[in-house]
Amino acid sequence: MDKKLKKQIIGCAIFYFAFFAVLMIAGTFYDLEINKALFNYTNGFATLMEDRGMDVMYVVPLIAWSMLIAAYHPIDEAFDIAISIFPFFKYLKNNKVTHFICFVLLHIMYAVFFYEAFKGSNDQLNRFMGGVFGYNLQDLLVNAGWAKPIAVILWILLRLALIVFFVVLFRKLGKKYRKALEFMAVAGLVLYYGSDVINDIKEYFHRIRFREMIAYSNGLINEDGWSARYLANDLPREWIETTDFSAFTKWYHIGNDMGIYSEPNSFPSGHTSAAAFAMLFPALFYKCKALNKYFIPAFITGFAYTFIMGITRIVKGAHYLTDIASAAIIMFAMLLVIIAVMNLFEKRTIKNANGE
Repeated sequence: MDKKLKKQIIGCAIFYFAFFAVLMIAGTFYDLEINKALFNYTNGFATLMEDRGMDVMYVVPLIAWSMLIAAYHPIDEAFDIAISIFPFFKYLKNNKVTHFICFVLLHIMYAVFFYEAFKGSNDQLNRFMGGVFGYNLQDLLVNAGWAKPIAVILWILLRLALIVFFVVLFRKLGKKYRKALEFMAVAGLVLYYGSDVINDIKEYFHRIRFREMIAYSNGLINEDGWSARYLANDLPREWIETTDFSAFTKWYHIGNDMGIYSEPNSFPSGHTSAAAFAMLFPALFYKCKALNKYFIPAFITGFAYTFIMGITRIVKGAHYLTDIASAAIIMFAMLLVIIAVMNLFEKRTIKNANGE
């Protein structure tokens, strides 16, 4: 890594953490006041981001597993990689029986990659077609009078075509790009499955959402006595004046839903943590030397997307400033740790391969 890029990375990381830390401090003192000032439940852009903004995270399994398939390593190449990590593998390579067993295991591993990509294609297509048409292709065809077996087959073929498209696309890229994509695919998957920690934190802090207090105080209550904002198309700003905000808590206190507030999981913001997956974009540009010169624009893009998502969550009354700031900080910190560990691992394999 050249010195200029290293300075850019350090500078961008410091800016990112400092920016969201300032928001965290401001929100600690003024969370409720900021929400009252920005709340606009029916804002079109905020609603769009609520519905579609998380796709940047949900698309990760499909694309990442497809990347790993596209980066396929033949058995001898796979052995060389394995030996650079675990030198004892050279004994397995030179034995016909163990060589064959490893060959089988290698292709079982790629079969697992394909299975995971296939699952990811189902999730992403369901989200996309459900958002656009209200149904997935299978249901649309059945509703149009097609036989269900034919509809299922066409749905499967569409999912397979999507995987093939990404695999072929990634295979057409040069090896230097595929290597960077393979690295980021692994990082993205680790971040994806590791992001469940956000939900664990949500459940622990049990923070009441701004819009749920508005809904309950203004009569939007379901038959079980819980707040039910979905019973109305709008939560007018005027309702703020007639809302009891006594259930509001600072981010560092445990909330109490009092048996009346739905979705008591405001802190941290799940949508903002999903948006932070956009930071994989500058990470890819850092990892691929041919794209290093575009690192700053890529960083600005990922940062801006994360921040904009966060603001829209406040506008919708779903989260507070500290919710979005904490989510952005946690996810970026996780990504940096993942990449740092993977870089150390990569350096070790290179040293072993060179006999150092």
